[in-house]
Amino acid sequence: MPPILHAYRAAAGGIPEKTLVWQLSGKGFENFRLTEIPVPRMGPKDILFRSDTNGICASDVKIIKQGGEHARLKNYDIARDKVVPGHEISITIVKVGPEADPRFRVGDRYIVQADMLEYGNAVGYGIWGGMIQYGVFDERVQKYLIRVEKDIGYSQASLVEPWACIEASYERADLQPGDESVWVIGGGGPMGQMHLLRVLSLKTRGKLPALRAAIVTDVSDERLGAVRNRFEAAFGAADARLVTLDPTKPGFEVALRDAAPSGVAYAIACAPSPDVILAAMKHIRRYGVINLFAGIQRGTGPVFLGDIHYDQITVTGNSGSRLEDMEKMLRITERAELDTNLSAGAVVGMKACAEGVKAVAEGLITNKTVLYPQLPDLPLTRIEDLPRVVKFSPQVEKEVRAGRWTKRAEDEMLEALLPGGRSP
Repeated sequence: MPPILHAYRAAAGGIPEKTLVWQLSGKGFENFRLTEIPVPRMGPKDILFRSDTNGICASDVKIIKQGGEHARLKNYDIARDKVVPGHEISITIVKVGPEADPRFRVGDRYIVQADMLEYGNAVGYGIWGGMIQYGVFDERVQKYLIRVEKDIGYSQASLVEPWACIEASYERADLQPGDESVWVIGGGGPMGQMHLLRVLSLKTRGKLPALRAAIVTDVSDERLGAVRNRFEAAFGAADARLVTLDPTKPGFEVALRDAAPSGVAYAIACAPSPDVILAAMKHIRRYGVINLFAGIQRGTGPVFLGDIHYDQITVTGNSGSRLEDMEKMLRITERAELDTNLSAGAVVGMKACAEGVKAVAEGLITNKTVLYPQLPDLPLTRIEDLPRVVKFSPQVEKEVRAGRWTKRAEDEMLEALLPGGRSP
């Protein structure tokens, strides 16, 4: 391992006096600003961490757009105390308070279960999150840290959080070996593609032998085209059809029935619209499942209990993950059973973080964008365009140009762009 990367992994580079941080002081992007502050002071039981990566989430967009009106920020003085978004965090401990839990050691790596149910709070909301270079976690947050035990990539660790949400949504009602069709409703975005990746993984591993059609609907031609480019050949090789449809265009109903003539066996709703979901339910076959994954507002949408009862449809919902879901997904990642990096679509450094969040808000990047806080000058860059920024080894460059983000590519980028690195 190159000396710079080795020192970085060991957290041996020293602790700076100041840190860059993105702070939200009110509603809207005009109140989301990059500033430099002293590294937060530690209490005797606190740990000081280095933020290595942070996945940018649609929830971050929601926080910025709503500011203090966000439901999770009631009674929080956002103007005074600021919000630092970011909950898909991969951290390294760089200092441990003298009275902190002895399990924490300098150089150890952790991910964070952001939803601190015991305290009615959450990291990236009332607790400063990952859009900071160096931060402090107190005893409350420490209860929600999960140790990274194997040498996986920093981005792989960050992306465990959204993948844990995906996995948790199947906890009560999963796909079955006899299911012939699966439908991802509003599936062209990052989370929809993650569901599709899970389906493809199960199919290629022989867990879904009867699956013949994976259906993705979206109203964006660009997103549907990206899905076809990424998945069509892979599903074909696994003896299943990938069907992409725009429900607003003529012929949709006929094409959907052609793909699932007996009705859809399993549907995942990634579109946060009760009307869209209700329209979809008539296509669910008897004994089928509909998984309500999108962020539907409380109190919205009628429920036809009689229809669910007589058609014997299972309806399941999910809006996040638990500590045990996060740990389960982390261990799956460490065993290389699923590579969370398959969800990475772009990277960005600290100074361009707001640009990355806006790209998520506008749907400009169809997969996950990963923030690297320790690389302040890295511009927002799609994975396939990174060879313009970093000089990779030939084999890694080939993978990166194909849009494939890997631990080895991450290592080479860090080696090049960390202070004192070999430069692009």
